[in-house]
Amino acid sequence: MDVPNFKKEFTPQVPPSLTEQVTKFLTDAITRGDLRGGQRLVENELQRRFGVSRAPIRESFRILERNGLVVTIPREGTHVRKVTQRDVEENFPIRAYLEGLAGRLALPNLTPKDIENMESALRRMTEAAVESNFTSYVRHHRDFHEIFIRASGNRTLIDVLENLRRQALWFMFSHFYVQVNYEHAIRVHREILDLFVEKKRPDRLEKLIKGHILAALEGFLRFLASKGEGNE
Repeated sequence: MDVPNFKKEFTPQVPPSLTEQVTKFLTDAITRGDLRGGQRLVENELQRRFGVSRAPIRESFRILERNGLVVTIPREGTHVRKVTQRDVEENFPIRAYLEGLAGRLALPNLTPKDIENMESALRRMTEAAVESNFTSYVRHHRDFHEIFIRASGNRTLIDVLENLRRQALWFMFSHFYVQVNYEHAIRVHREILDLFVEKKRPDRLEKLIKGHILAALEGFLRFLASKGEGNE
């Protein structure tokens, strides 16, 4: 069978396309809580702000809707999707089991540089905890987890967890959930890192990572209930 000549049909783009740039900007704005649930995204306003045509805006909306960040309703436009308790209940348990698996897979793969970077992330988490700086804590907490997730070497797992972790941050910021038992969290991450250094006890490591996320779920649900949002 002859291989078709795609040269005229495919033009690789090394820099990010306009659609990718708009999508990333809006994704970050939504997950940080800068764009709130229910807020309408107006094409004309975004065109003026970004200085682009309508096409990349509309394509970005389609991507955001596919990723579950926005909803488009005929004659009503595109709105940031509101986060519900069900979103939280469905995300955290899946992420708990998959991150536990990522830890198990990463155990034999972590390099000395990975360990060094995790030590640095944990140190910065600790500093942020002392200052009760939630934003800084979240940033370094993300770095800590991403190091061993990438070290799992499983591309599908890495991609799925990237989306789940982005959603989890969105859920927290959309509800202004900034409550963390820093002392307990730092202690758990210290034990996780020690197990990675040992390169032993994969069962304990997987259980610890999974339990850490499930405990976060319980805390989040208690918070929602305290605000009267438990049935949304």
